Amino acid sequence: MKLVSYVLIQLAPGTTKTAANAIAKIKGVKVAHAVTGPFDVIAFVEVADLTTLSDLILAKIQNIEGVQKTQTAIVVIPDVLRPGLPRNRKDKTSVSAQATVR
Repeated sequence: MKLVSYVLIQLAPGTTKTAANAIAKIKGVKVAHAVTGPFDVIAFVEVADLTTLSDLILAKIQNIEGVQKTQTAIVVIPDVLRPGLPRNRKDKTSVSAQATVR
């Protein structure tokens, strides 16, 4: 089973596009999005273990120019709300999510 996490990354002003592109190219980073809020990029990461995650963050992400701070959220219960898909193989019911923006 892979270790899944979200890495929230705060960047220096003016470095978002370059840093996000560099982060997205790191092995183990499945996707990196530039976002609004207190962090500038959120990266979705899948790696083999905690040691690999630590290396990815400390040796790779934190060494990219412009990276000022990272915060990591490790997924402990995967696929809780996966819209339209079964919760697990035994349970054939699906879960839907809906948001209304006003």
